[in-house]
Amino acid sequence: MKKNICVIGAGPSGLVAIKELLDEEHSVTCFEHGAAIGGVFRAGVGSGEAGAYDSTMLTISNYMMTFSSFPPPENQERRYWSADEYRRYLLAFVDKFGLASSIKCRTDVLSVSKNDSGGYAVEVAPVGDPAARETHHFDAVVVSTGTHRVPNYISLPGQAEFTGEIVHSAHYRNAERFRGKRVLCVGIGETAADVVNEIAQTAASCTLSVRRHQPIVERYPGGKEHTNDTYTSHLLHSVPLAAAGVGMRLGMKRNKRRGRTAAARALGDWNARNRNFFNHFLTKNEAFIYRVVDGSLTVNASGIESLGEDFVRFKDGRQVKIDTIMLNTGYVEDFSILKDVDIDDVRKLYKHMIHPELGAGVVFIGWARPTAGGVPACSEMQSRYFALLCSGKKKLPDRVRLQGLIERQASYEDEVFHGNPDIRTLVHYNHFMIDFSKVIGCSPWRPEVFLNPRLAWKLWCGSQMPHIYRLYGPHSDHRTARRTVLRMPSAFKLPQVLAFTLVSGVSRVLIALGLMKADPRY
Repeated sequence: MKKNICVIGAGPSGLVAIKELLDEEHSVTCFEHGAAIGGVFRAGVGSGEAGAYDSTMLTISNYMMTFSSFPPPENQERRYWSADEYRRYLLAFVDKFGLASSIKCRTDVLSVSKNDSGGYAVEVAPVGDPAARETHHFDAVVVSTGTHRVPNYISLPGQAEFTGEIVHSAHYRNAERFRGKRVLCVGIGETAADVVNEIAQTAASCTLSVRRHQPIVERYPGGKEHTNDTYTSHLLHSVPLAAAGVGMRLGMKRNKRRGRTAAARALGDWNARNRNFFNHFLTKNEAFIYRVVDGSLTVNASGIESLGEDFVRFKDGRQVKIDTIMLNTGYVEDFSILKDVDIDDVRKLYKHMIHPELGAGVVFIGWARPTAGGVPACSEMQSRYFALLCSGKKKLPDRVRLQGLIERQASYEDEVFHGNPDIRTLVHYNHFMIDFSKVIGCSPWRPEVFLNPRLAWKLWCGSQMPHIYRLYGPHSDHRTARRTVLRMPSAFKLPQVLAFTLVSGVSRVLIALGLMKADPRY
C-alpha cells in the first residue's frame, strides 16, 4: 500500500516522520520554510524568527533527545548537548537514512485542503514569492511545523502607557542588548531559566514576575553525576502520583532547611511553595536560581497590577523602575493552513495527532510535549504509528472507540496537569510511551526479556530512553538497542529500588482501602 505523503516542516519531528515513512516504502515530499533542516535548531535563523540562542544547552540528555534508530556515538557519556551538537546530530540522521532528497527547503505551504476525488491538495510557493504558487496532490499529509513557531505576545495591564521596549524570548540570542538596562522578565520555563540568568548578569537590574512557583528540576539532581532524565524509569512510574507528591514535598522542605549549598536551599524554598509538584510542566533547568542567591535577580510572585511609563507596579504594592520587558510567555498554535477542519485543542486529537474527522489523512506530529523526557521520542512513536497506518499494517479504532479514547486521555491530562491548564500539549511521558508501544507492538516487556536478567533490570530501573522501544516490533534493531540500553548506568542502587518498591506496594494497599487517591486512568 505505497502512498504519496506530504510532510510539512523539517525540524526533528518532520525528519523522523520522513524516516519512518521511507522505512515503510512510501513516497515522501517534505516542504520546509527555512534554508536548512533542524527547525529551531537550524543554522542561520533570522533575527525575527524563533530559534535557539547562542548559549543553548538542551534540558534533555543526548540519550533522550536522539531517535531510537540512531543513538549517540557509541561510548559517549550521558550529558547535555549544545544546540550546535544537536543540529549536527540531525544532519547526521539525515545522511544516515538518506532523507535529503525528500526535502524541499525555502518553500512555504499556503494551504491544505481535501481533493474532491480523495486525498489532499497542498498549495505551496517559494519563500518570498507567494505569486509563484503551485498545487501538489498527496494521499496524506503530516503537519510537523512545531509548537515553537508563533510567539505568544500577552497584553499586560497598562501596556499602552509603557514607553520602553517589549521583546519575546523567541527572538533572544544573547544578553548584550540588555546591558545596563532595567529589565522586567515575565514568566519562567526552561528557555526562560537561561534567558533570565544571562540578563540578570548583564542588566543594571532584573526583576522576574511569575504567577506561580513552577516546579524546578536540577539538570543534575542533588549535584550527582546523573542527568535528571536518568530517573524517568518504570520503577518510579510505578509509584502513584499521590505518594510521589508527598515524598517530593517532604524532600523540598528538607532541602529548604538543610540543603548543602545556598542554591540547593533556594531551590528547596522555591519548590516548597508549590504543593502540586507533579501536576505541572517540570522546568528542567535551575540556572536562574543562582542569580536569586547572588542578589542580581529579584522575584515577585504577586502578579502585575499595571505598567506605567517607566515602571511596573505589582499587586503587593511594590513598584520597580524598568525600561525593557522580556516576555517568556511561550507560543500559540497556528493551524490556519488547514481549510477543512478547525483545530483549537490538541487534546481533542487521538495521541495528540489524529482528528476524528480527518483520520489518517492529515496527522499532527510534534504536539506531544512530555513533562519529563523529550519531544523527539514522542514524535518518533507518532511517526512509527502513522507509517504503519499508511501501509495498512495498523488500523485506527472505529469512530466511537476513537472518540472515547480521546476523551479519556484528555480527561487524564486535564486532571494530572491542572497546574498548567493552558499548556495543552503536555503529556505524561511514561504513560504516553508505554501505551503507544502497545499500540505499535514494540513494547520491550515480553517473556524473552527475562532470559537476560541484566536487561530486565535496566528496563525496570534504568531510564525509559526511546531506544528501549527499538528492541522489538516493526523495524526493530535489537542488537543496537540492547547494547545502548545495557551501556547506560542506572541512577538507582539496590536499597533505593527496594525502598521505592515498598512505597509503591504500600501505596497501592492504601488506595485499595480508600485511604489514598488513585491515579486517574490514562
